[in-house]
Amino acid sequence: MSLNIRKMFVYMMVFMTVLVLGCTDSGTSVSGASDVGVVVTEFMFDTSAVYHDEDINLRLVLENQGQKQVTNDTSVFIYGQTISTNDKHWSVVENSLSLEPKTTASDMSSITLEGAWKIPNDEFLPPQPDMGMPGGVATLDVTLTAPELEEGESTPYTFYTRVCYPYKTSMLSTITSSSKEEMRIQQSSSAVENVNTAGPIHINLGGQASIVARGSTIPVVFKITDVGGGFSTTTDIVCESTPVSMDRNKVNISIEVEGIILDGTSHELYGDTITTDCTKVVKLVNGQAEMRCSIPIDRNQPTREYHIRAIAEYKYYVSSDTKITVDYISE
Repeated sequence: MSLNIRKMFVYMMVFMTVLVLGCTDSGTSVSGASDVGVVVTEFMFDTSAVYHDEDINLRLVLENQGQKQVTNDTSVFIYGQTISTNDKHWSVVENSLSLEPKTTASDMSSITLEGAWKIPNDEFLPPQPDMGMPGGVATLDVTLTAPELEEGESTPYTFYTRVCYPYKTSMLSTITSSSKEEMRIQQSSSAVENVNTAGPIHINLGGQASIVARGSTIPVVFKITDVGGGFSTTTDIVCESTPVSMDRNKVNISIEVEGIILDGTSHELYGDTITTDCTKVVKLVNGQAEMRCSIPIDRNQPTREYHIRAIAEYKYYVSSDTKITVDYISE
């Protein structure tokens, strides 16, 4: 092969490489929903240290990364330090508090940051990856003035944020009940498949997908797991910066079979009147809980599928903190 041919071959390979690389998608992709709901993506000061009496900006960014819309207002708290007009305390620079989206429902003080910043749920939509749309984003910016110190002092401070949002996730399973004779004919069994919507609370139905029918109900066990890294309360608890311990790690659970919520009220199902109650507030210990329920079945068919939906409703809390050091500097 001559030198010129070799050079031409090399040029062609480089050209093809550039062509292939240039054809790849350089746009920003939108990730799908995750096993969390609202997350704190940023909570930090402009810098990690500041001189006393100096101004510094604090920024908080939230994003809905779940699969469902937040069911009501999201409440945001900032706490951990005394903020006032006293020179020895942190203070808010006048008119510096900026909230996006803006809302008239918030009761967060623009002077002390006490109270809750409330984000309307229609401004906090979940991501839609198929349409290239990320989840809703909310931002808080505020400029603070560091407290006065005495000569030679250097003091670390920690600010905290806690976010409380109402959420609803569900799990859908299909199980099959068969008579003993039918089960001998089929001779097949597999584990139950659980399909959870993305969110911080997951529910799983254990056991086999095919079971032998005995009597008029199927006893089942649901396992509830907190996968969000925070904690939950029931829906009736008012959002606070620090809810009391007896209210934490609780979830409202309800069970739906063939479109009917098993809430103890009278329903007609499979030709029978049922009053099964499978609604319960469960307490999670180390992030887990179990709930038992008896699912009514159709005794008139040798084999039947049952579509079971477990619904979790709760308020979920996520937290973050940021640190800053204030140093004395002589005038």
